[in-house]
Amino acid sequence: MKAFTQFILILCLSFWCLMARSQNVRNQFEESLPVLNIVNDRLYNILDSLIINDRKCDFYDSNLVYTIHIKKEKYFDLIQFSSNHKLIKLGKELGCFTYNNHTVLVSGDNNEKLFRITKRKVYFKYYKPSGGIDARGNVIIDIYEDDTNTQWNYKYVAGALIKL
Repeated sequence: MKAFTQFILILCLSFWCLMARSQNVRNQFEESLPVLNIVNDRLYNILDSLIINDRKCDFYDSNLVYTIHIKKEKYFDLIQFSSNHKLIKLGKELGCFTYNNHTVLVSGDNNEKLFRITKRKVYFKYYKPSGGIDARGNVIIDIYEDDTNTQWNYKYVAGALIKL
């Protein structure tokens, strides 16, 4: 009986170590952000217009990522909508959501009248530049080229979104 208990203990410890290792590997390559819910319905109209506009352009495809950056000013919030093909970590990410099969990443200063942060999280991979040395000894330089395709600016004042 003692040998069986030791076997179970060793098995449980091994399983626990494997689980901890797999968690570290996943976190090394992925990050998570909270899922956001849209509070101000006007944002749906803006996103629809942005996507309709981009669909007419050569750069549009189903992998296009949209970003919304919010900057609090003294009397209003400046909100910038943009699109690109790489999911870039900008810093100060608030969360994300999916709209019309596109990832929308929100960063900057939180405005509770625009978005509500939920307890749900989404895991995804940011674009990471590749670099180093290839098999022939050549240096690989991966310079991130900003491929922002669309940029729309709005002011949020007293509950209204005003296009600039």
